[in-house]
Amino acid sequence: MSIKRMSLRFNLDNKADRSAWEYLKNITDSKNKAVIAAINQFYKPHAEITETIKRTIYECLRNLSVIQTKSPQPTETLSEEENLLLDSLDDFLGD
Repeated sequence: MSIKRMSLRFNLDNKADRSAWEYLKNITDSKNKAVIAAINQFYKPHAEITETIKRTIYECLRNLSVIQTKSPQPTETLSEEENLLLDSLDDFLGD
């Protein structure tokens, strides 16, 4: 059996280090197993949860009908001068 050894240091003046130390300090089982599990979980691809999300989205949308409608043409914005001109034409024409 091949064993590799590594030591860790925690700077208790650093919030992240102190938090990690508190978690490890309170572990009643093997601290070694806890660190190994944390490292593996951090680097492991989340394929299982990704598949669950895909399946859930598929189930929610599989009976959905989509109808594409033609959107109306955007209207142009008139300048203030153009609006004044149209207002004066309305007044002139009596509308």
